[in-house]
Amino acid sequence: MKYLLSILLFTFTGTIMAQETVTPLKEAFQNSREQKNIALILPTFLKSELYVITAEVEPGKFEFFYTKSPKPDRYCVTVAEEESTLASVKWPKRKMTGLQLLTELPKEIEIVVTYKDGGDYISREQLTWYKQQLAKLYSQKLP
Repeated sequence: MKYLLSILLFTFTGTIMAQETVTPLKEAFQNSREQKNIALILPTFLKSELYVITAEVEPGKFEFFYTKSPKPDRYCVTVAEEESTLASVKWPKRKMTGLQLLTELPKEIEIVVTYKDGGDYISREQLTWYKQQLAKLYSQKLP
């Protein structure tokens, strides 16, 4: 079932490319690629309102729903800035900030950000670096 969701998500994001969507996070990723600087994503990511796909593991108890990552042998969560981007996904979604996601996400899990016209990817290594930057700011260790 997890693999089917991954295939559907990537198929869905690839088929609705008629109108480009520009969101603050997508723009931060574009700037980051242009300037070859992953640090440019972090401020926007932290304050972004995200919809994260979850799964009900017990009645009333939800956890992140993991799918195959773009990198082999890794897993990720799928998020979107606009809930409508995930409308075809029948799993529950949790609204949270990027900061909340970064602090709650296990260290081995990666992130795929989806848009109506594509997506971006944050690797485990990038997430570790982001957490290190936050730890320096807040003088605490994040998971």
